[in-house]
Amino acid sequence: MTAISAVNLTKRYGRSVAVSNMNFSINQGEIVGFLGPNGAGKTTTLRMLAGLIRPSSGTASILGQPVPSTSLRDVGTMIEEPSFYPYMTGRANLKHAALLHGGVSNQRINEVLEFVSMDNAADKKVAAYSQGMRQRLGLARALLWQPKILLLDEPTNGLDPVGIAEIRENLRTIAQQGVTIFISSHILAEIEKLVNRIVAIEKGKMLYDGPLHNLTQTIYEQTYTYVLEAADTTKLISTLETLGYTPEALEFGRVRVRVPVADAQGLIKGLVVAGIELIEARRETDSLEGAYLRLLREDSRPS
Repeated sequence: MTAISAVNLTKRYGRSVAVSNMNFSINQGEIVGFLGPNGAGKTTTLRMLAGLIRPSSGTASILGQPVPSTSLRDVGTMIEEPSFYPYMTGRANLKHAALLHGGVSNQRINEVLEFVSMDNAADKKVAAYSQGMRQRLGLARALLWQPKILLLDEPTNGLDPVGIAEIRENLRTIAQQGVTIFISSHILAEIEKLVNRIVAIEKGKMLYDGPLHNLTQTIYEQTYTYVLEAADTTKLISTLETLGYTPEALEFGRVRVRVPVADAQGLIKGLVVAGIELIEARRETDSLEGAYLRLLREDSRPS
């Protein structure tokens, strides 16, 4: 069953187009990563799917019903930084939210607080919470009504690495229960560990929609990436440029360079012949971050 659908979804603000003709569908139980630079239209898209704003044209649907409709009762949202009453405790904020929807027991509130590791801080006022604690509480609120769909906008903002890993495992547990998750994040390494499919947009337009492994394979299939270190970094960079490559300086004197597959075997030999004393030469594993950045660069030409 299709859980989330967008058909020619468009949002304009005056002459500015925030989202333009977005088309995608997400099946029930999928975890899909939503990528795009700041201002790409991710939050606007999520807000339209959640029924918080109306599209200028096109349609969105949730569980086969148009947005807005009663199907939104099955959606948990965490869009932009969550806001709470600062003078109330975390638990009191969740109780207040529960009253607006109805049908949420105190036991369920305790369950979600424990699930996001906020049970020990639940009776402190939100004013004393760190950003990471507010993010955890926001996820707890999104889970209160046992939603079938989660729309999450940067849910790990403000969390330390341990917290990020905990939220990742939480989301995996939720997905195993059949919940559909559409999640945006700028922490691409975490998205890579969580999702199998990517929707990428820039300037409100779709760049890519498909399996994660297809994105990295398509972007990288004709090239290899090497990380090199030499006794003379300046000479190494100069030599690579002379050979027609575009080296990227890294920390600790290392250099990253991408070369065509056909040139890979001759790269090291060419550097040695040029008098470069190599300390390290290793081929880098293809990553979502690298593929995504290349995708953005390739799409940066004027439209």
